[in-house]
Amino acid sequence: MRKPQAPDIKLVVTIALKKETPADWLVSHHIPVHTIAALRSGAMSKQVSMNAGTLVVITGAGHTASEETALWIKDNLNPLFVLNVGTCGLIHKKNQTGEWVRPAYVENEEGERLALDTRLPIPYPEKITDIHSLISVKKAFIGNIPDTLKKHAAIDMECYIQAKVFHDAGINFHCLKFSADYPDSSAFADFNKNIELFIENFKNLFSFIEIYENRSRVTVVMPVFNRQQTIRRAIDSILSQSHPPEEIIVVNDASTDETQEILKSCGDGLTCLSLPENSGPSKARNEGVKHAKTEWIAFLDSDDSWEKDKLKNQITYLLRYPFYQILQPEEMWIRNGKRVNPCKHHKKPEGWIWEQSLERCLVSPSGVLVKKSLLERYGLFDENLPVCEDYDLCLKISRNHPVGLEPSFSVIKYGGHEDQLSRKYPAMDMFRVRSLMNLLKKETDQDFRQKMIVVAGNKLNILIQGYEKRQKWEDAAECREMLRSL
Repeated sequence: MRKPQAPDIKLVVTIALKKETPADWLVSHHIPVHTIAALRSGAMSKQVSMNAGTLVVITGAGHTASEETALWIKDNLNPLFVLNVGTCGLIHKKNQTGEWVRPAYVENEEGERLALDTRLPIPYPEKITDIHSLISVKKAFIGNIPDTLKKHAAIDMECYIQAKVFHDAGINFHCLKFSADYPDSSAFADFNKNIELFIENFKNLFSFIEIYENRSRVTVVMPVFNRQQTIRRAIDSILSQSHPPEEIIVVNDASTDETQEILKSCGDGLTCLSLPENSGPSKARNEGVKHAKTEWIAFLDSDDSWEKDKLKNQITYLLRYPFYQILQPEEMWIRNGKRVNPCKHHKKPEGWIWEQSLERCLVSPSGVLVKKSLLERYGLFDENLPVCEDYDLCLKISRNHPVGLEPSFSVIKYGGHEDQLSRKYPAMDMFRVRSLMNLLKKETDQDFRQKMIVVAGNKLNILIQGYEKRQKWEDAAECREMLRSL
């Protein structure tokens, strides 16, 4: 089947009923809302606003309608994420109605079960009740619930079949339900009573689509240490942006060359901070973030530069995909004055990139645009890491939040110069392993833990071989001890 000419939809939100959908509010915020019948009739090809990267689909109630809709989405849109939002019933009265609930797995009446990815692709409220399971049934139960269903916490009519279709298609599926009633004699009355409450909570959940003006205000933070040869190029690339930043904060990490004099010559467009002693890029970036006045932060390393539309392209991307809280563009690599192609394993991913990022950092500080509140939530850059601090923070954030990829090649990264930190610290994987060991202490999900352990173990075995070859016995012994602790 030929796919319709439609916007590049990355997020599809499915919801069962028209009465559950604040369609006018969504459309007024440039989010299209369609029924499956309208989609089959070519509604996407007639879409007036090509700026929306999110689509809300009203599936209709029940198993069959939900399956047909899921199959259409799979065949025609192939989004990065599908989020099933809607109301559900609570089977046991130990849980309260009027709250968001997030199931760990979903089951159908035949006992077929699927684990759900409990991460959510959108910013979400802190108050979510995690429940162990949701049962999807083919017809509503009012009154007596069969004993076979009582092991579950909640009940609906659509989640399982959508999870199955998208799981089989390799599309990320997520579920967030709003508890509206108990399946007893008052179910219909409670459902109708809680619809308005659900609508208000839905609007709050999607409030990120409303804040357009704050998304265009950006603070650029640049750490610098002894970069008199490159700092002017980096600053000029910021000052020449077609979308000027709200402020530029340069943090001088106790430079001993002519960097300070160059910064003074750049005029009043910069806010210059100075650290009393050389403390590394983590400390310098963190100081800049703490002084930033805007919600969005962009970083630029002092040996890299930007194309003139870098910020403009990212802001435009955020207007289209406002559910992202962190994103980066593609980048060009220049080594010893010549452009080189990145290796295949350095290819920039999009979406849930945590697993790909375990091997190496795939989010470049010089390209990232990220919410200040997200940085603060994860403790900013680890100041105990002299290198691989970007790897560490990337893993912390991408564990729970998707990363956007704006497709323009708007960051220029320069390599091959003598003062690169990778030359000072050749065994970079040692710092990645230390990051993984710290993260393992806090990780509770067994699947995530196992993936971290495998990568850390592989890295440690390679480090041991390298240290022993160079007769660095103490370093090798430290790695063996870490390996035994995994």
